[in-house]
Amino acid sequence: MRVTENLIYSQSSRSISQANEKMLNAQEKLLAQTDIVKPSDNPVGASQILMHQDNNNRLKQYDESIKMAKNNLEYQEVALESLNDSLDDIRTLFIQAQNDINSQEDLDAIGQEVAMIANSMAELMNSRSADGNYIFAGTDTHKPPFVLNGEGRYQWAGNEGQKFAQISEDVKVAVSDSGKRLFQDVWTNKGFTSELFLGDVSLTGKVSNQEKFNQFMADNYDPVNPADNVYRLTTLPLTQQDTDVNVADIVDTLLTGSNTKEDQERRRGFEGTPGMFKITNSSGEEVSSGSYVAGKPIEFAGMSFTLDGAPGAEVGFSLDKPKRDNVLNEIKDTLAVLGDKSSTKEERRAAFQDVTVSIHNTQRSISEGRSSVGSRLNTLSSREDFSSSNQLSNTIAKDRIGGLDIASAASELSMKETALNASQKVFTRMSNLSLFDKM
Repeated sequence: MRVTENLIYSQSSRSISQANEKMLNAQEKLLAQTDIVKPSDNPVGASQILMHQDNNNRLKQYDESIKMAKNNLEYQEVALESLNDSLDDIRTLFIQAQNDINSQEDLDAIGQEVAMIANSMAELMNSRSADGNYIFAGTDTHKPPFVLNGEGRYQWAGNEGQKFAQISEDVKVAVSDSGKRLFQDVWTNKGFTSELFLGDVSLTGKVSNQEKFNQFMADNYDPVNPADNVYRLTTLPLTQQDTDVNVADIVDTLLTGSNTKEDQERRRGFEGTPGMFKITNSSGEEVSSGSYVAGKPIEFAGMSFTLDGAPGAEVGFSLDKPKRDNVLNEIKDTLAVLGDKSSTKEERRAAFQDVTVSIHNTQRSISEGRSSVGSRLNTLSSREDFSSSNQLSNTIAKDRIGGLDIASAASELSMKETALNASQKVFTRMSNLSLFDKM
């Protein structure tokens, strides 16, 4: 074989190049902190690392969605909590307003404070998130959900849709709630309307037990056939057979348990024969009956009818259609009665009763909303913890497959550098040699 200078240079250059490549590869692994820099280093391990890396990238995308969802729900939770506190304040003020020692100036001052809180509540119902979207507007988040109409009453202007966040491949979480369900579609106070048809008597009809009346409404109100919601109360004089009963015993029975001065005088001054009453439904069926004494309330299904006059009167009463309305409108109606100097004590009592029921029902709706928001926040937190654990597991798996032993890698790099230096020195020595050099 003929050894030429070109061959010597070629072999020396190749040795330096290989040593340099090995050193650079060791250096690259050390810088990348992995034993697999390119797929050829470990084809199977490289594919597994890519799989774990893809899983982590997907989880990080879901993490961004979870973060956005938590921000929206936390905004909503704060708004609901503030609204509930405001309703507590308004209810307290209305309780103060019912004190008989209040002058009209006191009532006006209370009304002004309530109005200020109500205005603050309107802003909370139209709350926006950090990105400027209305959080209670449903899916139409670029317009305020509650607006004032021409009559100065709040009306719903959003929709009932919900926005969702994808927090995993198979799980979506609602990140918004419709203000219509929370604040607008709240039941107002249920009531009835009574009218004297016959008889020379005075009539007072009111709800004396709201819970009993609400139950009666739930069991008997017919939204399809309004005629079925009409009843008739009739007072009748006792028949001859009835008058054989000791009248004093009837009166004493009616007034049992009451020893007020008024009832004692009524016992002593009772004149004539007490009567009977009966209540019939729209079909003429008797649903209640009993003894009647003028001025003594007749109680029926949470309703109270006081007739002051002789038997022989007829009263018609009908169940009012239940309605839903924004609590702000109910507060406004009560403030109008409170600020009217000519309003009667009974009108104010009814207004306070109406707004109290509306506040109670709204707070119950808000409580349900807060519970739902809290449940979704818990779901997001659990999913966030799961994502963190999963990402950590993927990272550990990647490290197990392509992890680098720093000490070994540093030693290998040192060895490669030494080999390169040796190759370079050999090349230098070889380059100074010649086949024609003489001894």
